[in-house]
Amino acid sequence: MKAARWTLLGCLIVAALLPTSAPATADLTATTRQAAAGDAAAVKTLRAAGPAGMDALLKLAGSEPALAAGPTFSAALDAVCAQKDCAASQLFWYTDLEAARAEAKRSGRPILSLHLLGRLDEELSCANSRFFRTVLYANVSVSQALREHFVLHWQSERPVPKVTIDFGDGRRLVGTVTGNSIHYILDSNGRLVDALPGLYGPAAFLRHLGDAEGKARALAAVSGEAFIEGLRQYHSERLGIQARELAADLRQVGLEALPDGGDWTRSGSPNVMAASERTVSKSVVEVPLLKALLPDPREISAERLAVLSGLHLNDARLDPASRLFLLAKGGAWVKGDLGALDRFEELIAADTVRNEYLFHNQIHTWLARTFEAPDLKKFNARIYSQLFLTPASDPWLGLGPKELFSVLTPAG
Repeated sequence: MKAARWTLLGCLIVAALLPTSAPATADLTATTRQAAAGDAAAVKTLRAAGPAGMDALLKLAGSEPALAAGPTFSAALDAVCAQKDCAASQLFWYTDLEAARAEAKRSGRPILSLHLLGRLDEELSCANSRFFRTVLYANVSVSQALREHFVLHWQSERPVPKVTIDFGDGRRLVGTVTGNSIHYILDSNGRLVDALPGLYGPAAFLRHLGDAEGKARALAAVSGEAFIEGLRQYHSERLGIQARELAADLRQVGLEALPDGGDWTRSGSPNVMAASERTVSKSVVEVPLLKALLPDPREISAERLAVLSGLHLNDARLDPASRLFLLAKGGAWVKGDLGALDRFEELIAADTVRNEYLFHNQIHTWLARTFEAPDLKKFNARIYSQLFLTPASDPWLGLGPKELFSVLTPAG
C-alpha cells in the first residue's frame, strides 16, 4: 500500500509542489540516500536540517521513483516531516514552538500552530487531525498555501483515547473515541491572532486562513496597545461579516434562527458524547464506539445542520489528490461504496457550518473583547474546556463518570 500510495500521490505531483525557493540540498545527497534506506541517524540529520531535509527526500523521490517506492521511504519521509502520510502533503512541521518562532522571525511568515489530541506523526491521532491529513493537507491548493505562506507547528495536548473491540473471530476494530483539534494563527512574533476550530472544507479553510494571514502580517509590525486594538478591531469586523453571511444563509432556507440554538452554550458538566457531537464528521467515527461503551447516550443532532450545510457543499469539495488519497487509505471499503466520498463531503459541509457560525463566532467574540495580548496557553485551555468540552482538569476526558469507573481509579 505504501508503495502504491507514493506512486499515485507523490511521484505525480512532486515536481509541481517542490518550492521554487527551496534551500540548496546538494550537501545532503549522501545523507538522503542513507535515510531512504532506513538509516536512523541519517533521518535525524535530515530532520535537523528543517524543510531542506524534506526537500532533499522529495527531490530524490522525483528523480528515482523506484527508490521512493521502497518499504522504508515513507517512514523516513514521515519522520523528517513529523507528519504521518507526508508523501501526500509534502509539509514540514516543527514540534518545538520556539524553533517555529525563530523561523517565523527569520522568514517574516506567520505561524500555523495545530493543537491536537495524540500526535500528527502517528496514524491514530484524534479523528479531526486524521481528517486534516486527508481533506486539507493532501489538497494541492491547501498544501501549497501552507508551504509558501506559513511556518507550520503542531503540539499534542494529551494522548488520544483509543478503544479496541475484539469480534472474537480474529477481527479487531481499533479507533479513537474523543478529542478535537484547532489551528491557531500566530503572527511572526508568536502572538495569537485567530484560530480555526475543528474541520473546515478546503475552500472555506483557505478563505478564512487567508483573512487571518493578512491580519497576522499587518499586526506583526505593531506592539503594545496598537496590537491589542488592531486585534479587537479585526475580530469585531469578522463578527459583523459572520452576522451578514449567516443572515443571508438563513434567508435562503427560510429560517429566522439557528436550528440548534447555538448549543455551545449548553450548561452542565462536559461529557464525552457532547464533546464528540461538537463536530459532525468526527462524530461519525467516534459516536458508534461511544454508544457501545457508555449508557444512555443522547441522540446526534447533526441532522439539524443539514438545512444550512447544503448551502456550503462547494466549500467542502475534495480535490482529485484528496480523493485519490482517501481511496488509497480506505481501500476496498471505500472503493466498494460509490457514494461514500459524496456523503463525506456533506459531513464536511456540516462541520464547516457548525465550526464557523458557532465555535469561530465564540472565538471572535472573546478576542473582540480582549484588553491584553492573549496568552496562547491560557486561551488554548479555554478552548478545550469551554468549546471542545475536554478540559485538562478531567483526566478521563468524559469517558469516566464516577458511577461507572470509580473502581478503576487507584485510591489516594
